[in-house]
Amino acid sequence: MNDISVSNAKFYQNLSGLYVFHLVARHGNFTDAAEAMGQTQSSISQRIKGLETELGVVLFKREHRGVALTNEGMRLLNTVSPAMAQMQNSVSALLDRKLKPKVRISADFAFSTFWLLPRLSQLRSELNDEVEIQILASLVPPQDNADDCDITIHVGPSDLLKKGDTMLLQEQVVAVCSPDFLQKNGPFSSSRDLLNTQLISLSRPPSAEWQTWQGWFGSLGIEDHRTHNYMSFNNYDMVTQAAVAGEGVALGWLGLIDGLLTRGSLVQATEDVVASDAGYIMSRDQDSMRPAPHSVFDWIARQVDVSALRWLTV
Repeated sequence: MNDISVSNAKFYQNLSGLYVFHLVARHGNFTDAAEAMGQTQSSISQRIKGLETELGVVLFKREHRGVALTNEGMRLLNTVSPAMAQMQNSVSALLDRKLKPKVRISADFAFSTFWLLPRLSQLRSELNDEVEIQILASLVPPQDNADDCDITIHVGPSDLLKKGDTMLLQEQVVAVCSPDFLQKNGPFSSSRDLLNTQLISLSRPPSAEWQTWQGWFGSLGIEDHRTHNYMSFNNYDMVTQAAVAGEGVALGWLGLIDGLLTRGSLVQATEDVVASDAGYIMSRDQDSMRPAPHSVFDWIARQVDVSALRWLTV
């Protein structure tokens, strides 16, 4: 245990020296490295000598116009350089976010296209354009904070809700099509009749949680024996565009397609509404001390509450 403590202490003591070594190797001389560090050439030279003494190896060959790495120095640089670059980039990114507030939102394509984008200008206006909003649209949530997102909005069951999360939109799904398609192929006396018409499907990755036609029919007690093959897309915007163009019947999520229903671009093909315990779960980085992500989180939650109330009163 004592050996580990000594090793940690040695690493800590030499960490700044390793960074100086990295800079000198990159610039090829003490003068430019000193300028990059805002220090004198002699102080940089002393740091390198101290590191060499501590490690017991010569890292640089002193030459007339600069320095050149020894074999030991080259081996150390190959290990140190990627780590130093990664640490420097991470620290720079954090400092940049502190100086220029940014909020990165991970949301699925449907929520990004149909809910976030139409409200983005309003959000930016209320934030006085002081915060940069970055939207990362994806089919599934990021894993293990891989994308360093401040807020995530993705479909999931209610039992995935954690402390501080918000269920934005409970999943309520209807069958929708264009008015022309309904006039030419309907009316449909029940949802069972939809099995005999063209259905538009959203391809779902194995880890995705959203409703499918099979699940929708199953919730209504209808066995899925279709007479037509699905027309499938991997993007919900394309699904709705195909439905608006009169290509078939698609599943529509209330809370997302409200604008298309209000404008009459889409209509419900049947009266059935299938609800589940899943929905859009919004999470945030609870450890973040920056106010901007919390302000955006609260703003989105308020807008969804207002939209839900308006939908219920229509």
